[in-house]
Amino acid sequence: MAHSYDAHRLKGLLSVTVLQAHDLKKADWIGKNDCYVVISLEPLSNEPLSKEVLTETCQKTQIHDGSHPIFNEKFVFPVAHRIEVLYVQVWDSDNRKDDLIAQGTVNLIDDEQGGQLDTNLNKQWLHVVSVDLFDEKDRAGGSIELVLHFIPESVADYMGKKFDATQAEIKKKLTQKIVGKVTNVASDKIRAYVGLT
Repeated sequence: MAHSYDAHRLKGLLSVTVLQAHDLKKADWIGKNDCYVVISLEPLSNEPLSKEVLTETCQKTQIHDGSHPIFNEKFVFPVAHRIEVLYVQVWDSDNRKDDLIAQGTVNLIDDEQGGQLDTNLNKQWLHVVSVDLFDEKDRAGGSIELVLHFIPESVADYMGKKFDATQAEIKKKLTQKIVGKVTNVASDKIRAYVGLT
């Protein structure tokens, strides 16, 4: 089911950092895998994504080599409604057609951490999860580590206001220092001109 992401109804932000994959099966006969990861808030097909279909609900990493690639890439997804599942696919990039290596899901509602990944909660949370991956024939296809960080709209709004207040205070102090120095320089020049130094 597709959802419309309306900025006016934003409930928060889900940050997903793709850390690394482990024990991916070899997709190419010659050479190493040229892997990239697709992260989506909506179900994915087993067909490669074109750049045109990447949206705020579906993103992909850069290409990294090997069966144990380190990605260390972060994506931020706007959350307009409760997210139940996070979809993960690992692809091998090829000149002709990319090959699906493995895929998996993270259940954000009924998870092994007792519902701590629920985006419906009005609290901030941060967890590292390991996702088991399976190939198209449902055989083990390795795993991938993700860092999931949910920031509800209320916390983001508070942090934004706090950041704005901090920035305003810094700007005020900086302005006072600049004005003070300019005033002191001007005063010194006037004193020197008048002969009071």
